[in-house]
Amino acid sequence: MSSPADGRLQSPREPAVETTVGPSGPVYVLVGAALFGTIGTARVLGPSASEVSVSAVRMALAALLLLALAAPYGAGSLGAAWRRPSVWVAGVAQASFNVTFLSAVTTAGVAVGTLVAIGCTPILTGLASRQMSRAWLTATGLALVGLAALLSQGLADGVSLTGVAFALGASASYATFIVASSAKGTADLDMQPKLAAIFLVAALCLSPALVLSSLGWVATGSGAAMVAYLAVATTVLAYSLFNRGLRTVSPGNAATLALVEPLVAALLGVVVVGERLSAVSWVGAGVLLGALLVMVRMSAPRGASRQSAGVGHNRKSDL
Repeated sequence: MSSPADGRLQSPREPAVETTVGPSGPVYVLVGAALFGTIGTARVLGPSASEVSVSAVRMALAALLLLALAAPYGAGSLGAAWRRPSVWVAGVAQASFNVTFLSAVTTAGVAVGTLVAIGCTPILTGLASRQMSRAWLTATGLALVGLAALLSQGLADGVSLTGVAFALGASASYATFIVASSAKGTADLDMQPKLAAIFLVAALCLSPALVLSSLGWVATGSGAAMVAYLAVATTVLAYSLFNRGLRTVSPGNAATLALVEPLVAALLGVVVVGERLSAVSWVGAGVLLGALLVMVRMSAPRGASRQSAGVGHNRKSDL
């Protein structure tokens, strides 16, 4: 076992992969992404505030919480993560995604913004990671068809080119975050220090907004509750689960599984906000759910032998 001073909590000869057999990796990704899907509802129920200021406060609080969780691993572990280029790339991508995605849904609307931003992510991630198989293309295509049907009501309202540009930026940022977070160059790092370093970078990128934006909303009851939920549930918990899943799920598969996010958001819109879905939207939700179940089955390790062959390192055996 290497010393904690270099930030490694295991032998370099032992890859950071899950040793349990079963669908745990895909389930972690699904639950983490499902928590992402609650962001819109939490934001709607919160106070009026600029999206940049909400993102900045969310990232700052999340970074502090993640630093506290990483403290038991020692300063050396955090320092080792801080020096990895992929950690910086993931942090900048996370900051970019927060701003561009919120701008997309407020400019282009929730349907168009979500469809472009989240829908294009599996394609970009698959291209970036060069891990596309016929089965992956089938499951991802089916999921995107379901997503388009799910959001068909909002698509009829027209398209803002500026909003689409923001959404494409969000998609590229999200794909970059997924690929950088699962990079082999950080496989020897423990998850908590790595996440703390990533979100510290993101918080630093958005820190000017803490000075330049009005933060009066934070002092209100609804504002404090909203940002606490966004930081704890949709950031610390959600990304801890999501990144844990990335140990055994390839980036392309993870991006497709993350399409559960708009599905959860739509269902919460019906149950909590009182929105109504058309028959086509409900069919789309069913198709999307079916595609996700197929992807879970595709992504699940098929035995200890496959684990030892390198499932967590996204080799050719991964779909």
